[in-house]
Amino acid sequence: MGSTLSPQIRILPGGQHRLLTDVGRIDAGSLASFRDGGGYRGLERAVTGLSPEQVMGEIQTARLRGRGGAGFSTAAKWRAARSAGGERKIVVANLMAADPSALGDRALAEGNPHLILEGLLIAAYAVGASEAIIAVRRDWTLAIERLRSAVSEATDARLAGYLVLGTDVSIQVSVWEGSGAYVAGEETALIQALQGDRGMPLIRPPYPATRGLWGVPTTIQNGETLAHAAWILAHSPEAFASVGSEASPGTKLVTIMGHVGEPGVGEVSLGTPLRDVIAAAGRGSGTTKAVFVGGPGGGAIEARALDTPYDFEPLESAGALIGSGSVLVTDESTCMVSTARFFIDFSAREACGKAVPCRIGTKRLVEAMDRILAATPRPHDGRLLRELSRKMSDTALCQLERIAPRPILSTLERFGDEYRAHAERGVCLAGACSTTPIPPLLQPVPGLDAAPGTDPG
Repeated sequence: MGSTLSPQIRILPGGQHRLLTDVGRIDAGSLASFRDGGGYRGLERAVTGLSPEQVMGEIQTARLRGRGGAGFSTAAKWRAARSAGGERKIVVANLMAADPSALGDRALAEGNPHLILEGLLIAAYAVGASEAIIAVRRDWTLAIERLRSAVSEATDARLAGYLVLGTDVSIQVSVWEGSGAYVAGEETALIQALQGDRGMPLIRPPYPATRGLWGVPTTIQNGETLAHAAWILAHSPEAFASVGSEASPGTKLVTIMGHVGEPGVGEVSLGTPLRDVIAAAGRGSGTTKAVFVGGPGGGAIEARALDTPYDFEPLESAGALIGSGSVLVTDESTCMVSTARFFIDFSAREACGKAVPCRIGTKRLVEAMDRILAATPRPHDGRLLRELSRKMSDTALCQLERIAPRPILSTLERFGDEYRAHAERGVCLAGACSTTPIPPLLQPVPGLDAAPGTDPG
């Protein structure tokens, strides 16, 4: 990403493999610069030499998984839309950045907009769509400017629009600006917003691949996934599969922040140990205590578990997830209780209001956390935190609701002593909270020291 990015975005140096962040290679505002570096070679190869089935076959061979958080097979999603009935189909690049602290997609949109556009056009060709939409947060003014310029340049050069590269393929591309609501990261909520309705998730099935925007088959991918698709078609699926882990080839853009030397966006190979991921941002002034991986719905991983691979399944097993691609590093001065409270409060404020467990449950969780932090807990607040969190996850309408309680559950399991100190003695073990010690309660708060999955009562 050779062009100037927004001041808050810093591309971290290093990294064994650079598929998307080859710093200095291109000028983001220039189609000529992008093409000189091999840009649109993948699109040209696809539309002039490969059938849609062959394109999806290469994505399948590369084993590309969605970078939006769930890690679903990209080829499987494209095939579902391709096989759906109807002549009209739509592809959408989701640059709504549900987690505002995750800067990977924004860095791509500002630094390499043509790569996202190329991947979007390849996806449209593969699924048989003649319409493509780039949905982007309206507060990303520089990204919007560069994406619109990229679309205009590509259309003038017959890389998009009518009769792409002189073939019979036509793909009209537009840029849509939307408010940066957290729930817009959920694809059915984004579809509602694109239609002019309030952005709320829908019950599935039907899935967007069979019935999405305006009732037609719709493929939604985040910008990073599309950029990888363009790279695969330009270089080969085998080259892509040689990077990363066996289950999850390729790289991931990770936003590393918190108690590190130089926060920023780094490109890491999937499967890299967490300690090596955070090392890319340098050491902070203290000792790492825990790492919150995955954004507002991510989980806390203790320092002793930093050999956990940064990969979909290993992180899920460890109680975290790739999620938005954000990694928050904490040190011994960080209170785990107040940090978990911050995350659940964000989820409560961003709840769309459609599902009762989410609309009401997140607020009840915030209230219980506030009582614990104030050393005025109710007798069964520990049980409330565990049981309500599980019920929310079990009855969730969307993925964002399902993962919202994860910061509470993971910190309760791994840092229960901090909850007990706050609740029973009014003491913050990290020394980070303004607390006034009070006499110990006659009885401990049930649930704050119970093992996960047990009945704390």
